[in-house]
Amino acid sequence: MSCDTDQLELRDHRFGRINRRMPIGPVQWPFHDLFWVHEGRVAITFPELEAKLELVAPSGVLILPGTQFQGATLGAFATASICHFAMPEKPVGPGYALPNPDEALHLQNLIRLAMHLARRNRPDELPRRKRLLLSLLDGFELTGAPDIPTADEDRLTIAWTQAGQNLHRMRTLADVAALLGISESALRAMHRKARHTSAGEHLRELRLTRSEELLVSTDKSLATIAAEVGYGHAATLAAAFRKRRGKTPGQYRHWSNPFA
Repeated sequence: MSCDTDQLELRDHRFGRINRRMPIGPVQWPFHDLFWVHEGRVAITFPELEAKLELVAPSGVLILPGTQFQGATLGAFATASICHFAMPEKPVGPGYALPNPDEALHLQNLIRLAMHLARRNRPDELPRRKRLLLSLLDGFELTGAPDIPTADEDRLTIAWTQAGQNLHRMRTLADVAALLGISESALRAMHRKARHTSAGEHLRELRLTRSEELLVSTDKSLATIAAEVGYGHAATLAAAFRKRRGKTPGQYRHWSNPFA
């Protein structure tokens, strides 16, 4: 998917908040669409491919030209960005590409820089913006035909959905494992085999995503929010939030106001 920078045409680059009242599509663009979720969760469906993605921040998808898609947030809201661009190559058929394993957080940092440069919109920085976009594209891997979900994947989906709806009861991974009637170590192994990620990281992301929603949509105290998402102490939530989001919960609450 590589090309020279002079063959790359930058188009729209925007970011903001989306919610349940703002569905995504259905739409089919004649150009590439790099859709990235910075906070929250978003479901993207590709009807022609019979595929559905659940993007949990930080994550995204590179949608190829001519691919029909639609989507919606899975929580109260999500903060996302889009980058539209055109390349000389014409992909054959609809499709999409996902971030390389373990690179999502690094790609998000590059996307934030790309947004910063797009806001400045300086003509002399256009070559730099194009080089940055090409570096971003190296972090995506084209996806073939979707695999049929295994029995373990179906069980995991059901368990994680239940866990997300009852986070106040999910104190540890053992509580999630109990939903499946298996041990914590068995859950860790099943999750890594099916999704190639850490079960502990997945639970942490569920907690933080719900915390984001509560911080922005309510005036609840940090202690109350911590209890609702399964943390024993407000300090534990604050430490996890700062480490993963780069801000304290209070800073995030104020930072989110411009997107309201």
